[in-house]
Amino acid sequence: MRVAAKLTMVLTLGAALAGSAPAFAAQPYEGFWASTKKDCRDDDSPNRMSIEGGNRMYWYETRCRASEITADGKLGWKMKLACEGEGEKFRSNPRVSIATDGKLVMDNGPVGQAKRQTYVRCEIAKKKR
Repeated sequence: MRVAAKLTMVLTLGAALAGSAPAFAAQPYEGFWASTKKDCRDDDSPNRMSIEGGNRMYWYETRCRASEITADGKLGWKMKLACEGEGEKFRSNPRVSIATDGKLVMDNGPVGQAKRQTYVRCEIAKKKR
């Protein structure tokens, strides 16, 4: 089989698989989070964050990408982040965990003045089409 034909077959199969199911399950820490339920409802709240694709984190004016994530306990992870925010580039090494009450706890996070932030999970309604 020619290289071009093999490549076409691989791309077609990959596109079919991508359309039917995700390649891997989402991590328990993925989703939308905020300091309070009230902040969940405020799209412009600086106290909201989202974790997407297992390795990307977004806050109001900061975004980070994890280059390394290692398990640290049953529902804990240590991360090495490269971040950008307010015109600055910086690194952060937080520990993220899910507490028994379902809250996300971030120690030594890249945003906020406290060494520990606690977030509640936000239920974001899907937009009607």
